[in-house]
Amino acid sequence: MLPIELKHGWLFDLFDMSKGKITAPPGVHFGKASRKHSTVFLRASNAILSTKASGLLAFFLIAALPKQGVRRVLVDTAPLLSVAQALLRVTAVYGFWSQSPPASSFSSYGGLDALSRLNKQDLVIISASTSGGLATRLIDLGASAPLVVTLFSLAESLNGTDSPIICDLAYKPGRTFGYLPIENQTQGSCQWCDKGYLLAPLEGDQFLLEKRSVKRLRISKPDQTAEARKLLERWTRRGYFKLVPYGSIAPKSHLVFDADLAIKDDNDLRAKLVRHLRRYAPTPLQIVVLIGLTDATYEGLIADAGLTSIYAEAEVIDVGQVSTMQAKHGAGVLVLVGSLNDHALIRGINAQLRTKASHGCVTYLAAFTFADSKKNLTDLEMFLTYGEHGKETFTFKSAENLFLPWRAAERSSWDDERALLQQIKSESQLAPELATRLDLLESAGVMDGTLFLPGKDNRTLTIAPDFVYLDTEFEREKISQADIFLVVSNLLAVARMGGLQSGLPQTHHQWAQSVYGQVLIDLPTVCPRNFRDYNDAVLRASFIRAASKQELNYAVDEDCSGEVLDVLLAELASWPNDKGDSLPELLMALATGRLQLMAADEARLIANLNTTELPDYLVQLRDAWIKRRA
Repeated sequence: MLPIELKHGWLFDLFDMSKGKITAPPGVHFGKASRKHSTVFLRASNAILSTKASGLLAFFLIAALPKQGVRRVLVDTAPLLSVAQALLRVTAVYGFWSQSPPASSFSSYGGLDALSRLNKQDLVIISASTSGGLATRLIDLGASAPLVVTLFSLAESLNGTDSPIICDLAYKPGRTFGYLPIENQTQGSCQWCDKGYLLAPLEGDQFLLEKRSVKRLRISKPDQTAEARKLLERWTRRGYFKLVPYGSIAPKSHLVFDADLAIKDDNDLRAKLVRHLRRYAPTPLQIVVLIGLTDATYEGLIADAGLTSIYAEAEVIDVGQVSTMQAKHGAGVLVLVGSLNDHALIRGINAQLRTKASHGCVTYLAAFTFADSKKNLTDLEMFLTYGEHGKETFTFKSAENLFLPWRAAERSSWDDERALLQQIKSESQLAPELATRLDLLESAGVMDGTLFLPGKDNRTLTIAPDFVYLDTEFEREKISQADIFLVVSNLLAVARMGGLQSGLPQTHHQWAQSVYGQVLIDLPTVCPRNFRDYNDAVLRASFIRAASKQELNYAVDEDCSGEVLDVLLAELASWPNDKGDSLPELLMALATGRLQLMAADEARLIANLNTTELPDYLVQLRDAWIKRRA
């Protein structure tokens, strides 16, 4: 048995020589993922830049672990995987565990929401800690305390759990080594913030000691094409578009298009498709692949095109039968698509038909195609048409095109809303308005008129008469919330491209090198001016729901945060005066974590919320947001 102080001394020496303790420059302090502020940060990755150091830590880890098997190994930062691999190597050589568990990183505090519930046999390795807060959170998620191990700790006191600490870096009486304890301040009541110190937020394993520029996504009418405005005007009020609220079942977009209804109802769309059939459909035709259209719609289209007798012998199949169809060399194939929103699917069909109908004539016709950018639309056209005879080997034509955002990998706002309401319900009784809303969300398949929380006195959010992107003088009452969400989604897609007039793509991230490492210096946000220019509650709700979490993260810019705070305070002040109908949607965005402000602005908003008389359901949303911040 090694003397315990000898072990701590060895590892302190390793950590100190590696300059693992990072002190902020004068006038700067760190904002950590734990929402704590400090002038000192521990970077354990500095101490594991060799196999020797990783192996040493692995041996000390084994000595601190209980004698039991491990299901998987989780580390809080990616560099710690080297220690995990050394640990697995040692246990394999000495036969400590019956099988070798997998190892992965969960990205510290930032990955806790995505981390599945932990098992009592999960080994979790924390790189460094100054408070023990992460260990406590992991134990709350189900981890076994003896298997939550912190490599380096510099806390005023140990974390109060049975979690092992491999190296205590703190100076103690009688020791000849150690650091003084680190002082942490809570976000929102930080003395360094009050003194005007620059806040350097944590980005990956680097702190940003320079202000990040923010790209504002500004909506402007000239950036939208006249063709898009005409198409959106034609297709509103008709029920062609519905919303699929949940990310787990939604296609590439949350908006789904009823192509059968549109082809039957919209004479312009039908006429374009019929013309495309006459011009581009192969003759003779052996195979028809229908995607998102019924046989009846297809038969009606070829009848209008005068092709019924010519195509009478063609075999009509659906998309699921392409993989099993008999190969026909030189065949004429028509792929008829209702709504081409899944580019990967149509690319897969194209790849199969290149062998199933080799050297044949293949034509792809779509009633409606959407893409999130010009580049993706151009790439799709090139992929579907290019072959052994060059760029016009196959044919692809679409009756209508529209730019719409791809559905992000993150959960949708309706996913987050449902989860929040379920959580509140598990802890207390939901206010009647929220209980009704939860029932609706739990039973929703598609939605068109209930996308957003109602306003004051349960008023449904509707568009005002002066909306410049649609003719509100004509059957305004038939414009659904799904129609408005469609228009706003198109506007956001255009803004993300940087505007059609400029012709330049608007990138979401730009990377650059600085003396502090590789840091993100350009962050896109929905410009707060959009909330002022388009101040109808239904438009604000659409912007909030259509934007990504990153685009609503105003905590990265003081000016943006202050402008959004002004909008929130104005809505809050209007609520008692029978106005402020967007307040429920804004509070829901805050409570679900989609909308974020700087700490000082959040504190000011909370003070105003606490002094305004609100109905019970808004109080529940307010309290859920405050709890989330804690």
